[in-house]
Amino acid sequence: MNPEIDQYLQKKEKDFNEGFALFCRYSRNESLMSWIGRKKDEARLIYELGKLSRLGACTENPLADRHLSIYNRSAASANHGGKAPVMTSEPDIIFRTYDERKTRRADLPEHLQKVYDDIAGDYKLRRSYHEKMKTAMTDKDRAELRAKVLETQERIDSGWETIDKWLLEKESGKVEESFKESTCRSYISKMLRKKDLKPDQIEKIRIRADALKQHGCILSDEITDKLKTLGITYRV
Repeated sequence: MNPEIDQYLQKKEKDFNEGFALFCRYSRNESLMSWIGRKKDEARLIYELGKLSRLGACTENPLADRHLSIYNRSAASANHGGKAPVMTSEPDIIFRTYDERKTRRADLPEHLQKVYDDIAGDYKLRRSYHEKMKTAMTDKDRAELRAKVLETQERIDSGWETIDKWLLEKESGKVEESFKESTCRSYISKMLRKKDLKPDQIEKIRIRADALKQHGCILSDEITDKLKTLGITYRV
């Protein structure tokens, strides 16, 4: 549990800005941060804070102040005589450079170094989509590019969540090298029973398969064959 978040959630009358500041401090999901701040959706804010609290010892986001300042500037410019802000254009997309996270690739295990590399690649992709949005000729083109930006941002957030979870578990001593054989096997078996897996789900399967491979774990032929259909080669 997070005492600071719990104290806020227990209040009968909650101040949105206070709760949003907590969310920016402890969340790494920039897309959701931007959406909640833009919509001032208190119900969603309380729901997401509850999820963060249940995570336990969540670490602070080093870019929290930056996110808050961007939100405060946007809110101030949109506020007209105390009336609710009216969005007249597409909301800004919050950017960050992966180097600012102070997470060194060399400090990560091999399977997470790949996640780190994918994040770096997605930052470049997202930047290129954003540049194309500036020169797009039609609203349709801009909308399509924006959808790609948001899709890329979701992958970035998912990747950081995976890395942050490993770092947190490593610091708290809950796991050794973020590896639990039974958990990895169970996750892979469960996901392989699903149909039409999404790219991010396949990537999560790949991460766990790589962890098993590094520890010399043997998988059944049935599982390795199914992994192969997803483009994942498993040989110990």
